[in-house]
Amino acid sequence: MTNSLEILIDPLIRNRLESLYNELKNNNSDFKQISCEAEQYIKAIREALTDNLKQTLFLYEDSQFTIQTILETKIYLQGFKDALHLFNEIHITIR
Repeated sequence: MTNSLEILIDPLIRNRLESLYNELKNNNSDFKQISCEAEQYIKAIREALTDNLKQTLFLYEDSQFTIQTILETKIYLQGFKDALHLFNEIHITIR
């Protein structure tokens, strides 16, 4: 059941996270500044590396992206479950 819920809700989570990211990117100056700094740091690292290490950095970034994607999905799904649980608790208490 849990896996099927995750599969069904995954497109919703992806769309919502993309929407939140775009909102932050367009409206949050701190987020924009830190993102820009991070891009400059990674660019400097890439330029300083040998071709062999550039491939290693690429693989590292790819694995970090995968970890972040899994984590975002789990956090969002847990928040959804927590909200449903809280709603049920409030509904039971009000009765």
